[in-house]
Amino acid sequence: MAKLRFGIVGAGGIAHAHARALRGLGDMAELVSACDAIPAAAEKFAQEFGIATYGGEDALQRMLARQDIDAVSLATPSGLHYAQAGQAMRAGKHVLTEKPMAITLEQADEMIAAQAETGKTLGCVFQQRFHPAAVIVKQAIDDGRFGRILHANAYLKWHRTQEYYDAGGWRGTWRMDGGGSLMNQSVHYIDLMQWLAGGVAAVKGYTGTINHRIETEDVGVAAVRLSSGGFGAIEGMTNNLANTYDRVEVYGTDGMAVIEGGQLVTYFTRAEEIRPTAENAKPSRNLAPQVVEDFRAKHPGWRTGHPAVFAAYIEAVLAGKEPPVGGREGRKAVQIILSIYRSARENREVAIG
Repeated sequence: MAKLRFGIVGAGGIAHAHARALRGLGDMAELVSACDAIPAAAEKFAQEFGIATYGGEDALQRMLARQDIDAVSLATPSGLHYAQAGQAMRAGKHVLTEKPMAITLEQADEMIAAQAETGKTLGCVFQQRFHPAAVIVKQAIDDGRFGRILHANAYLKWHRTQEYYDAGGWRGTWRMDGGGSLMNQSVHYIDLMQWLAGGVAAVKGYTGTINHRIETEDVGVAAVRLSSGGFGAIEGMTNNLANTYDRVEVYGTDGMAVIEGGQLVTYFTRAEEIRPTAENAKPSRNLAPQVVEDFRAKHPGWRTGHPAVFAAYIEAVLAGKEPPVGGREGRKAVQIILSIYRSARENREVAIG
């Protein structure tokens, strides 16, 4: 069976998730090496996973020189993604990058151009799209069972300490994080909302830094005009007393769904539900448990999270196809978030072309 041999760029927390995902894919993938600018981090990673690692300022260059690596995954601070992706693709490696793919549209476009220049495959990590809940809702929308999309919302209400921001030195900075609660934490759910709803046409946003000592926002909210002609809302914060929920809602003329914590908690369609009574317009039966059960019965080996992202990416590379979340798809969430920042600065609606 053909497989893809990987090197991981970065040796922090998310790199461990990448390594575990690759190790769990059996014959599809092989974890060959890793690198980190901090030698001690690279050495610790080597001991944990039993692979060759490279540390220091030239660590990436040395790892990319290996001929037994086909692809790299980027598990580094957001502000490094575009330069590292370009370097890796021009060294003959495919690239799968963590979210956000870049922190400016110019950077994202450079990455997409490097893919076209080199013929290598660029993919982005948006694991929320691979949960059964998201797949079920997306298929229902694409099949027309939700009708026209009227509303879509993305909410993230999480907790981050000041120590969290201080620990890495790059979190909450414009230069390396590219933003705060929207760009770092909420990007997954903004991407999921826009993917399900069919895109965002314009935003009117507000941002603030009200409970942390950081450069970027710890709360951001926006009113949204959807490409469908409908409306929605985005709210992302790291000021909550505790991590409570992340939630994406989609409402159409003929269906609705709520995904919370990656789980489908509400699902109704006009065609499938028991119709509401005249006295009470609330649908009388939530089909979420049944449709999830049916999905799992039809797809017993369905992968979720990072393993699903890596598996889909590997399958696309080996087949010579664009991955489910390629560069142009990854760019969409970045553009929405940057448009919210611009709207907040200029106090006006910003259209998304």
